[in-house]
Amino acid sequence: MRTIKILFTALLILVSLVGYAQANNDNEEYKTRVRNTLQLDYAMPDYSTSRINSKVMGERLAKILEKTSKMSQSQTSLGSLSVIQSKQLEGVDYCTIKNVKFAKATKQGNVITLYFNTNLAENVKKIKKSQIVFQFVDGVSEDIATNDFFTAICRYIKK
Repeated sequence: MRTIKILFTALLILVSLVGYAQANNDNEEYKTRVRNTLQLDYAMPDYSTSRINSKVMGERLAKILEKTSKMSQSQTSLGSLSVIQSKQLEGVDYCTIKNVKFAKATKQGNVITLYFNTNLAENVKKIKKSQIVFQFVDGVSEDIATNDFFTAICRYIKK
């Protein structure tokens, strides 16, 4: 079981790194593929919620958040999230996330923003707690690692 977790973590890190190699983030084909994989529901009215609730945010996003939380608790996705967290923290080349907890999801028009609270292991800036923010405009994030992370998560969600 531990070997599977390690292999899955390595796979998620590899997926993130491959995403960095994507030369052109403005590539419409890439955005369409991400949009079709994530299938975020923009028909829902605007919301701000601290609970994962399919009636508020749509069934697909609720499933994605539940799977992300479950995988984070089993520590299978923390490597990829650590890469994304490091990019969001100024002056930190790399940090290690000890645990992640869903904090909030908001939707305003065509923008969905997800917030996750993180507890960090030792890092250069000695930051112990932080927050990862994921933002999707029209179903796609500007950050390739974020798109790749959530695309990988979607592969494990039953339709």
